[in-house]
Amino acid sequence: MLLLVILLPLAGFLVLGLFGRRFKEPLPGVLASALVFLSFLLVGALLASGGARFVLEDWLPGIPFALLLDPLSGYMALVVTGIGFLIHVYAIGYMHGDEGYARFFAYFNFFIAMMLTLVLADSYPVMFVGWEGVGLASFLLIGFWYTDWKNAKSARKAFITNRIGDLGFLLGMALLYSLFGTLQISELKEAVEGSLVLPGGLALAGLLLFVGAVGKSAQLPLMVWLPDAMAGPTPVSALIHAATMVTAGVYLLARSSFLYANLPDVSYWIAVVGLLTALYGALSAFGQWDIKRIVAYSTISQLGYMFLAAGVGAYWVALFHVMTHAFYKALLFLASGSVIHALGGEQDVRKMGGLKKHLPRTHLHGLVGALSLAGFPLFAGFWSKDAILAATLSYPFGGVGFYLAGLFVAFLTAAYAMRWYALVFLGEFRGQGHPHEAPPVMTVPNDVLALGAVFAGFLALPKPLWNLIEPFLAPALAHLEAHEPAPLVEWGLLLLSAAVALVGLYLGYLFFRDYFKKKVPAWYRAFEQAALEGFYADWLYNTFLVNPAKELAFGLGLADRGLDRAYVYAGGGVGLLGRILAGLENGYLRFYAALILAFAALFVLWGVVR
Repeated sequence: MLLLVILLPLAGFLVLGLFGRRFKEPLPGVLASALVFLSFLLVGALLASGGARFVLEDWLPGIPFALLLDPLSGYMALVVTGIGFLIHVYAIGYMHGDEGYARFFAYFNFFIAMMLTLVLADSYPVMFVGWEGVGLASFLLIGFWYTDWKNAKSARKAFITNRIGDLGFLLGMALLYSLFGTLQISELKEAVEGSLVLPGGLALAGLLLFVGAVGKSAQLPLMVWLPDAMAGPTPVSALIHAATMVTAGVYLLARSSFLYANLPDVSYWIAVVGLLTALYGALSAFGQWDIKRIVAYSTISQLGYMFLAAGVGAYWVALFHVMTHAFYKALLFLASGSVIHALGGEQDVRKMGGLKKHLPRTHLHGLVGALSLAGFPLFAGFWSKDAILAATLSYPFGGVGFYLAGLFVAFLTAAYAMRWYALVFLGEFRGQGHPHEAPPVMTVPNDVLALGAVFAGFLALPKPLWNLIEPFLAPALAHLEAHEPAPLVEWGLLLLSAAVALVGLYLGYLFFRDYFKKKVPAWYRAFEQAALEGFYADWLYNTFLVNPAKELAFGLGLADRGLDRAYVYAGGGVGLLGRILAGLENGYLRFYAALILAFAALFVLWGVVR
């Protein structure tokens, strides 16, 4: 039954991939959505029955194909299939009339199947199968409209950048196998927790696995692929950013918490990278004009928050934010898709504005998503963000610095969330045409996501109120002893966080509500231009890595072609010599006798001359 969770969407991929062209729209979308929903129900049923396990011995020499449904993998599988199902339903309407309709849903089902393989894996090699599978699926979906060179280039960029992180994952697995002789996660957990003295190479193994997580979850410095992943259809952006691929790195850290709980130095750098990424993503969002790229940079920033939580040992908090983020980020992307649909493909926010009165339902979705992202009090994003900030304050190594920096990023988040909302929905309409609301097949999934973006945070409230997520995940996560703030202090921090979010929203509203009618300070224009370029991260990569590598490849190509041409000429010379020598073999005895006499005369002459 556990294997069936993966096989259901995988069957959808095979059926639609092989026979999808024979199906009339919307049957491929309905079939793909139904299979994901069945996986969701099956995960829920198995989780309610106490979990499940599947093992195929000797899948690889000494390595079984092991799947495990425990609280952690079940929690993630519910997020993947639940949010993934809603995005599938939305895509039925969004992809209407597309020539590759069936192919799109085949890829979508493949994406879900591979992500489920990743989260249900009980060994790193099985996880790596899913890891590479979601990488392949993202390549296919980002470049879905591959006839456009920009889309194909973006897909290639995402695929190649992720290979850097994947190399770290592979090397980390190799090192763990050399240290413990197994790659089954449950066995590694027992070995690490039962060791009185940890092996010397364990820190390097943890660091290498972290490199894999950096690539998949777009952390500094491998974050450059994620903004360009907007090239695909909007449901692709929602699926990648909200429920699947980019959260894989966070899940890897949580599943390996038994390892990182014993590696404080590596965990510290995880927190540092996460905080820097959160700051980078927040600042970059201020300069974007593409409605989806603003949300994409917010994903980079929010993933940084998750890594910060994992780095300080608050693994359940990181996963709590994974869940709340899945709701409001999917909502923001799908609301953006509804806007793009209403404007006939327009994505530039400078040609939007005033859509509040044209798209009332989509406006409500966008408002809820933006407020949850901003950490508006009582919304889902508020509770999970505050839990992260509170966890950093109790961290023994520079916790106050982490907290203050995280609070500053929260202020920036509220400001750019309001920028997105104000430029799209407030003011006067700056575009052309007559915007129209999306059909129910697109708006109803957003209604459900909006409810989650508001109420999902109530699953885990600060003490003395209820917290359902922490005790549920506790058996599958490492526990670090930390000084937790008193309830009164935590609620005080909660009020401070709420005040920061409200100030950020208010200042963002004042600054961006009539942005195109006011004179903007020169310093902000300069900052906006730098942010638009992602603070020139792509330029740095191209200047110091990509272009030199291209020149080196060009030079090696020239050398290879020259060497190849030399071999061709040498072979031609040998062939010519062979043909000349073959011409001497004519079968006439007098000719051979004459040659012998001639060469004998030459030898005699050579001897006399010498």
